[in-house]
Amino acid sequence: MSFTDSEVLQFVAENGVKFIRLAFCDAFGTLKNIAIMPSQLERALDEGITLDPRALRGFQAAGGYDLLLKPDPSTLTAMPWRPQQGRVVRLMS
Repeated sequence: MSFTDSEVLQFVAENGVKFIRLAFCDAFGTLKNIAIMPSQLERALDEGITLDPRALRGFQAAGGYDLLLKPDPSTLTAMPWRPQQGRVVRLMS
C-alpha cells in the first residue's frame, strides 16, 4: 500500500508510534537505520534529516559533507514484533 506524507503523519498519531526508523543502505549495501521521534517526522518528510557520514563505513572520506535522509512515505511499515503500545515503524530513505 502506498501512503502520502499526511497519511503517514496521521498513522503515527493515531497508532501511538513511539519511534520511526529511517532505513538506508551504506556504501557496501548493508542496511542501516537511525531512529527519530514522532515530533521530528514532519520535518523529516519535508526537508530530510542530516547525518554525519563519517560514522559510516565507506563514507569516512566524505570530506565534511552530510548525508540527507529523506524518507519515502510509500514504504511505511509497522514492525510486527513490537507491541501495540509504543509501536515502531520503518520508512526507507
